[in-house]
Amino acid sequence: MAFVQKYLLALAVSVLSISNLTCGYDLGRADNVALYWGQSSQGTQEPLESYCARESVDIVIISFIAQLVGNEKAPVLHLASTTNGPTNPAEVAEDIKYCRSQGKKVLISIGGAGTGYELNSPAEATAAADQIWSTFLGGGKGGSYQRPFGDIELDGVDLDIESPVGQPGEYWPIFIDHLRSLYSNEGGRDGKIDYLITASPQCPFPDVIFSPALKDKRSWFDMLFIQFYNNHCTPSNRDSFNFNEWAEWARSASLNPTVKLFLGAPASPNAANAGGYVPLPDLLTLAAETIEDCENARVFWRGTGAATASNSTYNPFGGIAFWDASWTTSEMTATVKTSLSASWARAAAAASVNGMKRLSRRATAVVKQATVAVSAVAAARQILSRGLLACHRVYVLLVCRRVCTPLVRSGGW
Repeated sequence: MAFVQKYLLALAVSVLSISNLTCGYDLGRADNVALYWGQSSQGTQEPLESYCARESVDIVIISFIAQLVGNEKAPVLHLASTTNGPTNPAEVAEDIKYCRSQGKKVLISIGGAGTGYELNSPAEATAAADQIWSTFLGGGKGGSYQRPFGDIELDGVDLDIESPVGQPGEYWPIFIDHLRSLYSNEGGRDGKIDYLITASPQCPFPDVIFSPALKDKRSWFDMLFIQFYNNHCTPSNRDSFNFNEWAEWARSASLNPTVKLFLGAPASPNAANAGGYVPLPDLLTLAAETIEDCENARVFWRGTGAATASNSTYNPFGGIAFWDASWTTSEMTATVKTSLSASWARAAAAASVNGMKRLSRRATAVVKQATVAVSAVAAARQILSRGLLACHRVYVLLVCRRVCTPLVRSGGW
Protein backbone atom coordinates (compact mmCIF):
# COMPACT_ATOMS: atom_id res chain seq x y z
CA MET A 1 0.00 0.00 0.00
CA ALA A 2 2.91 2.35 -0.64
CA PHE A 3 0.75 4.45 -2.95
CA VAL A 4 -1.66 5.09 -0.04
CA GLN A 5 1.17 6.44 2.09
CA LYS A 6 2.34 8.68 -0.78
CA TYR A 7 -1.16 10.07 -1.25
CA LEU A 8 -1.72 10.77 2.44
CA LEU A 9 1.66 12.50 2.71
CA ALA A 10 0.92 14.71 -0.32
CA LEU A 11 -2.56 15.45 1.01
CA ALA A 12 -1.12 16.51 4.36
CA VAL A 13 1.31 18.85 2.60
CA SER A 14 -1.57 20.32 0.59
CA VAL A 15 -3.70 20.88 3.68
CA LEU A 16 -0.83 22.57 5.52
CA SER A 17 -0.20 24.83 2.52
CA ILE A 18 -3.87 25.77 2.23
CA SER A 19 -4.14 26.54 5.94
CA ASN A 20 -1.35 29.12 5.66
CA LEU A 21 -3.00 31.56 3.27
CA THR A 22 -1.29 34.75 4.40
CA CYS A 23 2.25 33.89 3.30
CA GLY A 24 4.23 36.09 0.92
CA TYR A 25 5.62 35.10 -2.46
CA ASP A 26 5.46 31.34 -2.97
CA LEU A 27 5.58 29.77 -6.43
CA GLY A 28 4.06 26.61 -5.02
CA ARG A 29 0.78 28.49 -4.62
CA ALA A 30 -1.88 29.77 -7.01
CA ASP A 31 -2.68 33.05 -5.23
CA ASN A 32 0.30 35.28 -6.00
CA VAL A 33 -0.36 38.90 -7.00
CA ALA A 34 2.13 40.68 -9.28
CA LEU A 35 2.27 44.37 -10.27
CA TYR A 36 4.16 46.12 -13.03
CA TRP A 37 5.67 49.31 -11.61
CA GLY A 38 7.56 52.13 -13.27
CA GLN A 39 5.48 53.46 -16.17
CA SER A 40 2.66 55.22 -14.28
CA SER A 41 0.15 54.79 -17.09
CA GLN A 42 -2.49 56.50 -14.93
CA GLY A 43 -0.16 59.33 -13.97
CA THR A 44 -0.47 58.86 -10.21
CA GLN A 45 2.19 56.23 -9.57
CA GLU A 46 3.26 56.03 -5.94
CA PRO A 47 6.81 55.20 -4.80
CA LEU A 48 7.70 51.52 -4.99
CA GLU A 49 7.71 51.19 -1.21
CA SER A 50 3.99 51.93 -0.95
CA TYR A 51 3.10 48.93 -3.13
CA CYS A 52 5.45 46.63 -1.23
CA ALA A 53 3.77 47.73 2.00
CA ARG A 54 0.66 45.85 0.87
CA GLU A 55 0.51 42.34 2.30
CA SER A 56 -1.51 41.33 -0.75
CA VAL A 57 1.31 42.03 -3.24
CA ASP A 58 3.94 39.33 -3.80
CA ILE A 59 5.90 40.36 -6.91
CA VAL A 60 6.83 43.75 -8.33
CA ILE A 61 8.16 44.07 -11.89
CA ILE A 62 10.15 47.27 -12.45
CA SER A 63 9.45 48.45 -16.00
CA PHE A 64 11.33 49.03 -18.28
CA ILE A 65 14.84 48.73 -19.59
CA ALA A 66 13.83 50.58 -22.74
CA GLN A 67 17.08 50.20 -24.68
CA LEU A 68 19.35 47.20 -24.66
CA VAL A 69 22.50 47.57 -26.71
CA GLY A 70 24.83 44.62 -27.14
CA ASN A 71 28.03 46.65 -26.96
CA GLU A 72 29.87 48.76 -24.40
CA LYS A 73 26.95 51.13 -23.79
CA ALA A 74 24.94 50.70 -20.61
CA PRO A 75 21.29 49.57 -20.79
CA VAL A 76 18.86 52.49 -20.66
CA LEU A 77 16.37 52.34 -17.78
CA HIS A 78 13.22 54.40 -18.18
CA LEU A 79 11.06 55.05 -15.11
CA ALA A 80 8.20 57.52 -14.94
CA SER A 81 7.78 60.03 -12.14
CA THR A 82 5.93 59.17 -8.96
CA THR A 83 3.67 61.27 -6.78
CA ASN A 84 6.88 62.36 -5.04
CA GLY A 85 8.31 63.79 -8.26
CA PRO A 86 10.97 62.47 -10.66
CA THR A 87 12.13 58.96 -9.88
CA ASN A 88 15.47 58.89 -8.08
CA PRO A 89 17.37 55.58 -8.55
CA ALA A 90 18.91 55.90 -5.07
CA GLU A 91 15.42 56.15 -3.54
CA VAL A 92 14.26 53.20 -5.62
CA ALA A 93 17.23 51.21 -4.28
CA GLU A 94 16.10 51.89 -0.72
CA ASP A 95 12.57 50.87 -1.68
CA ILE A 96 13.88 47.62 -3.13
CA LYS A 97 15.57 46.87 0.20
CA TYR A 98 12.24 47.46 1.93
CA CYS A 99 10.40 45.25 -0.55
CA ARG A 100 12.81 42.43 0.08
CA SER A 101 12.41 42.83 3.84
CA GLN A 102 8.68 42.26 3.29
CA GLY A 103 9.25 39.01 1.41
CA LYS A 104 8.53 40.44 -2.04
CA LYS A 105 10.29 39.49 -5.26
CA VAL A 106 11.50 42.44 -7.33
CA LEU A 107 12.28 41.89 -11.02
CA ILE A 108 13.61 44.19 -13.74
CA SER A 109 11.77 44.03 -17.07
CA ILE A 110 13.30 44.48 -20.51
CA GLY A 111 11.18 45.77 -23.37
CA GLY A 112 7.70 47.18 -23.48
CA ALA A 113 5.87 48.71 -26.41
CA GLY A 114 8.85 50.70 -27.70
CA THR A 115 11.91 49.70 -29.68
CA GLY A 116 15.63 49.72 -29.10
CA TYR A 117 16.12 46.45 -27.23
CA GLU A 118 16.18 44.04 -30.18
CA LEU A 119 18.98 41.46 -30.46
CA ASN A 120 20.52 41.08 -33.91
CA SER A 121 23.19 38.40 -33.46
CA PRO A 122 24.38 35.68 -31.07
CA ALA A 123 27.28 37.89 -29.98
CA GLU A 124 24.90 40.73 -29.19
CA ALA A 125 22.67 38.39 -27.16
CA THR A 126 25.64 37.21 -25.09
CA ALA A 127 26.93 40.74 -24.55
CA ALA A 128 23.46 41.95 -23.52
CA ALA A 129 23.17 39.17 -20.93
CA ASP A 130 26.57 40.15 -19.54
CA GLN A 131 25.41 43.76 -19.28
CA ILE A 132 22.19 42.91 -17.46
CA TRP A 133 24.08 40.64 -15.08
CA SER A 134 26.62 43.33 -14.28
CA THR A 135 24.17 46.24 -14.12
CA PHE A 136 21.26 44.85 -12.12
CA LEU A 137 22.20 41.44 -10.71
CA GLY A 138 25.31 39.86 -9.22
CA GLY A 139 28.14 41.22 -11.34
CA GLY A 140 29.77 44.59 -12.00
CA LYS A 141 30.29 45.66 -8.40
CA GLY A 142 33.91 46.61 -8.92
CA GLY A 143 33.05 49.95 -10.47
CA SER A 144 33.45 49.05 -14.15
CA TYR A 145 29.67 49.17 -14.69
CA GLN A 146 27.13 51.85 -13.89
CA ARG A 147 24.63 50.27 -11.51
CA PRO A 148 21.49 52.45 -11.13
CA PHE A 149 20.59 50.80 -7.83
CA GLY A 150 24.12 50.51 -6.48
CA ASP A 151 25.02 47.15 -4.99
CA ILE A 152 21.35 46.14 -4.75
CA GLU A 153 20.78 42.86 -6.60
CA LEU A 154 17.34 42.34 -8.08
CA ASP A 155 15.67 38.94 -7.95
CA GLY A 156 15.75 38.37 -11.68
CA VAL A 157 14.88 39.53 -15.18
CA ASP A 158 11.55 39.72 -16.98
CA LEU A 159 11.34 39.80 -20.78
CA ASP A 160 8.46 41.89 -22.14
CA ILE A 161 9.62 41.63 -25.73
CA GLU A 162 7.21 43.24 -28.22
CA SER A 163 9.65 44.35 -30.94
CA PRO A 164 10.21 43.80 -33.79
CA VAL A 165 6.48 43.28 -34.25
CA GLY A 166 5.53 40.04 -35.95
CA GLN A 167 9.07 38.68 -36.15
CA PRO A 168 10.46 35.77 -34.11
CA GLY A 169 12.99 36.74 -31.46
CA GLU A 170 15.66 34.43 -32.82
CA TYR A 171 18.44 35.32 -30.38
CA TRP A 172 16.56 35.51 -27.08
CA PRO A 173 17.19 31.81 -26.31
CA ILE A 174 20.92 32.60 -26.45
CA PHE A 175 20.42 35.56 -24.11
CA ILE A 176 18.46 33.37 -21.65
CA ASP A 177 20.94 30.51 -21.80
CA HIS A 178 23.94 32.77 -21.21
CA LEU A 179 22.22 34.62 -18.37
CA ARG A 180 21.41 31.29 -16.71
CA SER A 181 25.04 30.24 -17.06
CA LEU A 182 26.01 33.40 -15.17
CA TYR A 183 23.41 32.55 -12.53
CA SER A 184 24.81 29.05 -12.20
CA ASN A 185 28.48 30.00 -12.20
CA GLU A 186 27.91 32.59 -9.49
CA GLY A 187 25.76 30.23 -7.44
CA GLY A 188 22.88 32.65 -6.99
CA ARG A 189 22.74 35.63 -4.64
CA ASP A 190 25.25 35.12 -1.85
CA GLY A 191 25.51 31.51 -3.01
CA LYS A 192 22.06 30.78 -1.58
CA ILE A 193 19.21 32.26 -3.62
CA ASP A 194 18.62 31.57 -7.29
CA TYR A 195 17.78 34.41 -9.62
CA LEU A 196 14.61 34.22 -11.70
CA ILE A 197 13.94 34.46 -15.42
CA THR A 198 10.40 35.40 -16.37
CA ALA A 199 8.61 36.63 -19.49
CA SER A 200 5.50 38.59 -20.40
CA PRO A 201 4.33 37.13 -23.72
CA GLN A 202 1.13 38.19 -25.43
CA CYS A 203 -1.65 35.64 -25.23
CA PRO A 204 -1.84 34.26 -28.82
CA PHE A 205 -0.14 30.86 -28.66
CA PRO A 206 2.57 30.68 -29.51
CA ASP A 207 3.49 34.33 -29.17
CA VAL A 208 5.31 35.09 -32.44
CA ILE A 209 8.26 36.90 -30.88
CA PHE A 210 8.62 34.34 -28.07
CA SER A 211 8.04 31.33 -30.32
CA PRO A 212 11.76 30.44 -30.59
CA ALA A 213 12.20 30.67 -26.81
CA LEU A 214 9.07 28.61 -26.09
CA LYS A 215 10.38 25.82 -28.31
CA ASP A 216 14.09 26.05 -27.51
CA LYS A 217 15.27 23.67 -24.80
CA ARG A 218 17.82 26.23 -23.61
CA SER A 219 15.09 28.66 -22.54
CA TRP A 220 14.24 28.28 -18.87
CA PHE A 221 11.36 30.33 -17.47
CA ASP A 222 10.32 30.42 -13.82
CA MET A 223 7.14 32.38 -14.53
CA LEU A 224 5.17 33.71 -17.48
CA PHE A 225 3.01 36.80 -16.98
CA ILE A 226 0.80 36.23 -20.02
CA GLN A 227 -0.82 39.39 -21.39
CA PHE A 228 -4.47 38.43 -21.81
CA TYR A 229 -5.32 41.88 -23.17
CA ASN A 230 -4.80 43.96 -26.32
CA ASN A 231 -5.49 40.75 -28.29
CA HIS A 232 -8.39 38.53 -29.36
CA CYS A 233 -7.63 35.90 -26.68
CA THR A 234 -8.76 38.03 -23.75
CA PRO A 235 -11.09 36.86 -20.96
CA SER A 236 -13.70 39.26 -22.34
CA ASN A 237 -13.89 36.93 -25.35
CA ARG A 238 -14.48 33.64 -23.57
CA ASP A 239 -14.57 31.59 -26.77
CA SER A 240 -11.00 32.66 -27.55
CA PHE A 241 -9.59 32.70 -24.01
CA ASN A 242 -6.73 30.22 -24.26
CA PHE A 243 -5.13 29.72 -20.84
CA ASN A 244 -5.44 25.96 -21.39
CA GLU A 245 -3.14 26.15 -24.42
CA TRP A 246 -0.46 27.77 -22.31
CA ALA A 247 -1.10 25.26 -19.51
CA GLU A 248 -0.55 22.38 -21.92
CA TRP A 249 2.78 23.91 -22.96
CA ALA A 250 3.74 24.21 -19.29
CA ARG A 251 2.91 20.56 -18.64
CA SER A 252 4.47 18.99 -21.70
CA ALA A 253 6.97 21.29 -23.43
CA SER A 254 8.50 23.70 -20.89
CA LEU A 255 12.15 23.18 -20.00
CA ASN A 256 11.17 24.06 -16.43
CA PRO A 257 8.64 21.40 -15.34
CA THR A 258 7.30 23.65 -12.57
CA VAL A 259 6.92 26.90 -14.52
CA LYS A 260 4.07 29.08 -13.23
CA LEU A 261 1.61 30.94 -15.47
CA PHE A 262 0.02 34.21 -14.40
CA LEU A 263 -3.19 35.61 -15.78
CA GLY A 264 -2.07 39.05 -16.98
CA ALA A 265 -4.85 41.64 -16.83
CA PRO A 266 -5.30 45.41 -17.14
CA ALA A 267 -6.14 46.98 -13.79
CA SER A 268 -8.50 49.49 -15.44
CA PRO A 269 -10.39 49.94 -18.73
CA ASN A 270 -7.93 52.70 -19.57
CA ALA A 271 -4.89 50.53 -18.85
CA ALA A 272 -5.32 48.51 -22.07
CA ASN A 273 -5.49 50.67 -25.18
CA ALA A 274 -6.67 47.85 -27.45
CA GLY A 275 -9.17 46.35 -25.04
CA GLY A 276 -9.37 43.26 -22.90
CA TYR A 277 -10.39 44.78 -19.58
CA VAL A 278 -12.66 42.56 -17.49
CA PRO A 279 -14.47 43.93 -14.40
CA LEU A 280 -12.81 42.64 -11.24
CA PRO A 281 -15.70 40.35 -10.10
CA ASP A 282 -15.76 38.68 -13.53
CA LEU A 283 -11.96 38.39 -13.57
CA LEU A 284 -11.93 36.70 -10.17
CA THR A 285 -14.69 34.31 -11.27
CA LEU A 286 -12.65 33.41 -14.33
CA ALA A 287 -9.54 32.94 -12.18
CA ALA A 288 -11.47 30.64 -9.84
CA GLU A 289 -12.67 28.54 -12.77
CA THR A 290 -9.15 28.36 -14.20
CA ILE A 291 -7.68 27.36 -10.84
CA GLU A 292 -10.35 24.68 -10.46
CA ASP A 293 -9.73 23.32 -13.97
CA CYS A 294 -6.00 23.09 -13.30
CA GLU A 295 -6.36 21.72 -9.78
CA ASN A 296 -8.85 19.03 -10.77
CA ALA A 297 -6.23 17.68 -13.15
CA ARG A 298 -3.77 17.01 -10.36
CA VAL A 299 -3.09 13.50 -9.11
CA PHE A 300 -2.32 14.18 -5.47
CA TRP A 301 -0.74 10.86 -4.62
CA ARG A 302 2.11 11.74 -6.98
CA GLY A 303 3.15 14.19 -4.31
CA THR A 304 4.49 17.70 -4.70
CA GLY A 305 7.35 16.84 -7.03
CA ALA A 306 7.90 18.36 -10.45
CA ALA A 307 5.72 17.49 -13.38
CA THR A 308 7.26 15.60 -16.28
CA ALA A 309 6.35 15.18 -19.91
CA SER A 310 4.45 12.02 -18.95
CA ASN A 311 2.64 13.75 -16.08
CA SER A 312 -0.06 15.99 -17.53
CA THR A 313 -1.56 16.70 -14.12
CA TYR A 314 0.65 19.59 -12.99
CA ASN A 315 -1.20 22.79 -12.00
CA PRO A 316 0.70 25.72 -13.57
CA PHE A 317 -1.60 28.53 -12.39
CA GLY A 318 0.45 31.00 -10.34
CA GLY A 319 -1.77 34.05 -9.80
CA ILE A 320 -2.72 37.36 -11.46
CA ALA A 321 -0.38 40.05 -12.81
CA PHE A 322 -1.77 43.60 -13.23
CA TRP A 323 -0.77 46.32 -15.66
CA ASP A 324 0.00 48.56 -14.02
CA ALA A 325 0.45 49.40 -10.34
CA SER A 326 -0.71 53.01 -10.71
CA TRP A 327 -4.28 51.86 -11.43
CA THR A 328 -4.52 49.63 -8.36
CA THR A 329 -5.50 50.34 -4.77
CA SER A 330 -4.67 48.47 -1.60
CA GLU A 331 -8.35 47.46 -1.32
CA MET A 332 -8.30 46.06 -4.84
CA THR A 333 -5.19 43.91 -4.42
CA ALA A 334 -6.44 42.72 -1.01
CA THR A 335 -9.71 41.61 -2.64
CA VAL A 336 -7.78 39.79 -5.35
CA LYS A 337 -5.48 38.05 -2.87
CA THR A 338 -8.38 36.93 -0.66
CA SER A 339 -10.37 35.65 -3.62
CA LEU A 340 -7.46 33.74 -5.17
CA SER A 341 -6.56 32.17 -1.83
CA ALA A 342 -10.14 31.05 -1.24
CA SER A 343 -10.50 29.71 -4.79
CA TRP A 344 -7.26 27.79 -4.53
CA ALA A 345 -8.25 26.33 -1.15
CA ARG A 346 -11.67 25.23 -2.41
CA ALA A 347 -10.26 23.75 -5.60
CA ALA A 348 -7.48 21.91 -3.77
CA ALA A 349 -9.93 20.56 -1.18
CA ALA A 350 -12.34 19.39 -3.88
CA ALA A 351 -9.52 17.80 -5.84
CA SER A 352 -8.34 16.10 -2.63
CA VAL A 353 -11.81 14.63 -2.11
CA ASN A 354 -11.85 13.46 -5.72
CA GLY A 355 -8.39 12.03 -5.21
CA MET A 356 -9.61 10.15 -2.12
CA LYS A 357 -12.48 8.72 -4.15
CA ARG A 358 -10.07 7.60 -6.84
CA LEU A 359 -7.81 6.18 -4.16
CA SER A 360 -10.73 4.32 -2.60
CA ARG A 361 -11.68 2.83 -5.96
CA ARG A 362 -8.08 1.89 -6.56
CA ALA A 363 -7.80 0.28 -3.12
CA THR A 364 -11.04 -1.65 -3.72
CA ALA A 365 -9.68 -2.92 -7.02
CA VAL A 366 -6.44 -3.98 -5.32
CA VAL A 367 -8.39 -5.83 -2.62
CA LYS A 368 -10.42 -7.63 -5.29
CA GLN A 369 -7.25 -8.56 -7.11
CA ALA A 370 -5.73 -9.79 -3.86
CA THR A 371 -8.85 -11.86 -3.11
CA VAL A 372 -8.69 -13.45 -6.54
CA ALA A 373 -5.00 -14.12 -6.05
CA VAL A 374 -5.59 -15.76 -2.65
CA SER A 375 -8.33 -17.93 -4.14
CA ALA A 376 -6.03 -18.91 -6.97
CA VAL A 377 -3.27 -19.83 -4.53
CA ALA A 378 -5.69 -21.94 -2.46
CA ALA A 379 -6.90 -23.72 -5.58
CA ALA A 380 -3.34 -24.32 -6.68
CA ARG A 381 -2.46 -25.72 -3.28
CA GLN A 382 -5.45 -28.06 -3.43
CA ILE A 383 -4.50 -29.22 -6.90
CA LEU A 384 -0.91 -29.66 -5.81
CA SER A 385 -1.99 -31.61 -2.73
CA ARG A 386 -4.12 -33.93 -4.84
CA GLY A 387 -1.29 -34.30 -7.29
CA LEU A 388 1.17 -35.19 -4.55
CA LEU A 389 -1.25 -37.76 -3.12
CA ALA A 390 -1.68 -39.32 -6.54
CA CYS A 391 2.06 -39.38 -7.04
CA HIS A 392 2.51 -41.01 -3.62
CA ARG A 393 0.04 -43.75 -4.50
CA VAL A 394 1.78 -44.41 -7.80
CA TYR A 395 5.14 -44.55 -6.02
CA VAL A 396 3.86 -47.09 -3.48
CA LEU A 397 2.40 -49.19 -6.26
CA LEU A 398 5.67 -49.18 -8.15
CA VAL A 399 7.61 -50.16 -5.02
CA CYS A 400 5.25 -53.03 -4.39
CA ARG A 401 5.54 -54.22 -7.94
CA ARG A 402 9.32 -54.18 -7.78
CA VAL A 403 9.80 -55.50 -4.22
CA CYS A 404 6.70 -57.22 -2.96
CA THR A 405 5.82 -59.26 -6.06
CA PRO A 406 9.24 -61.03 -6.30
CA LEU A 407 9.04 -61.94 -2.63
CA VAL A 408 5.63 -63.48 -3.04
CA ARG A 409 6.73 -65.48 -6.06
CA SER A 410 9.85 -66.77 -4.31
CA GLY A 411 7.99 -67.72 -1.19
CA GLY A 412 10.02 -65.34 0.89
CA TRP A 413 7.07 -63.17 1.90
